Amino acid sequence: MKIANRTVMTITGLLLIVASALKAHQMFTEPIVSKGLWESWVFFLIAVPLEMGLGIWLISGLFRKAGWLLGVLSFGFFVGVTAYKAAAGELTCGCFGGIHVNPWITLLTIDVPLFFSLLIFYPKGEKLLPPPWPHPFHCLAVAIPASLLLGALVPTLAFNKPPDRGEKYVVINPGNWQNNPKPKPDQVPIVADPDIEPNLSVHQTAAEPNEADLPDWQLMLNHVDIARQLLRDVRIVFFYHYDCPDCAVAIPLYSQYSKELAADEQIQFAFIKGPPFGPDDQDPIPADTTALVGKLDQSRDWIFESPLIFLLKDGRLVKWWLVQYPDFDQLLQTIITAE
Repeated sequence: MKIANRTVMTITGLLLIVASALKAHQMFTEPIVSKGLWESWVFFLIAVPLEMGLGIWLISGLFRKAGWLLGVLSFGFFVGVTAYKAAAGELTCGCFGGIHVNPWITLLTIDVPLFFSLLIFYPKGEKLLPPPWPHPFHCLAVAIPASLLLGALVPTLAFNKPPDRGEKYVVINPGNWQNNPKPKPDQVPIVADPDIEPNLSVHQTAAEPNEADLPDWQLMLNHVDIARQLLRDVRIVFFYHYDCPDCAVAIPLYSQYSKELAADEQIQFAFIKGPPFGPDDQDPIPADTTALVGKLDQSRDWIFESPLIFLLKDGRLVKWWLVQYPDFDQLLQTIITAE
């Protein structure tokens, strides 16, 4: 029993250290935009040192029963969170940072087996915090180095957040649009001449703009496959992820709004899916929608919360909504009062 317990606790500790290291790597290299509590940057900042600390504790063997008990409670919590994500149809468990693993795989091959292994192979005959206390060597070899590592890890993670835009990703951050949601005159997208070859940028001008100089919302539009159709008249542009529960509720409503405004040729709705793309049979767009349908390209990771809704007038961003959706009357009122 003792050998089995030590083996299970060592495997569990190593897994926790690897998972926390992968989360830390993601925090150093990729901005984290909250999609809820379990994927938020603050949660990661708390979870990384706790997981790493518990992993070191389980491997060290210090106060074995106390460490075992905390391991059981932790993996019981992991089972609950991963089961919730699996039932919600999320693409990844979020356990391993930037490495996406289906929640069902994590639940059935890691969390549940380790939880029951810890319960079965418990430290028999051990007390919770027994004397004699650990040898001073353990303090020098484990406790002090671990404390220094975890003490340095938290501020390092907190003060080294990556920028909102990198070579492989763009964070769409509406918080930066609060004071000036409209572009400057020289930033207004110009609709390309329909006679120009379609492979040219939808923002083609005499001097091709540098993407680094574009506001993130405009850069996002520039990478939509139906961008040209979004830059005329009034467009309500609904960006969504296929596994977004709020989007699944709102999209049928907005599709109906589109039908009700079908007689007005100057107002049109558009649904734009953001990667990663899910199975076609899980796409929430109704088959009979009269709205435009498009998607963001996969030239980079587009990091944004959804639903994200733009109200555009002749290519200008007039109004936006994030993780909420105005009803029909609110939309009409906003369109009427749009400058």
